[in-house]
Amino acid sequence: MRIIIPALLFPVILFVSCEPFEKVSDVPEIHFKSYSRYLVDTLDLTIESGELVFSFQDGDADFGVDTIEYPEDTINLYIIPFQKVDQTYDSIDMDIYGRKYAIYSNERLDRTGQNKTIQGEIKVRIYYFLIPPYDTIRYDFYIMDRAGNKSNVESTSDIGF
Repeated sequence: MRIIIPALLFPVILFVSCEPFEKVSDVPEIHFKSYSRYLVDTLDLTIESGELVFSFQDGDADFGVDTIEYPEDTINLYIIPFQKVDQTYDSIDMDIYGRKYAIYSNERLDRTGQNKTIQGEIKVRIYYFLIPPYDTIRYDFYIMDRAGNKSNVESTSDIGF
């Protein structure tokens, strides 16, 4: 009896204490957290810059450029600029004010086993070598995983110049 009761209770306790497996979409999901502007001193220049912070989650862990296995991957973060005019937003020149980045895969983004979900926070520094000639801008941004799945599009808060 001393052996049978613990032998029966252990699987019950183990089953109750385990959290259920939560299925996360294979399409990445992002959420805007903050955007802050500041000045950076480099050599004899002071450069206007900003930092975009957002969280991400990807259910199949195929986010991050892997140039060894997928040499055609080069860009996976797109930042699209808009100017604010009369409380509405109009797109502005992507080639001058927009940004495209490559966020590389590393050992922290590699997952194996049943639950491959990755999540985290990304901080991107944006340098303004050419200050936008607009009073207020904002960025829409999204990420893409290696399977070509585009995340939801998020927007920054207004950025005043």
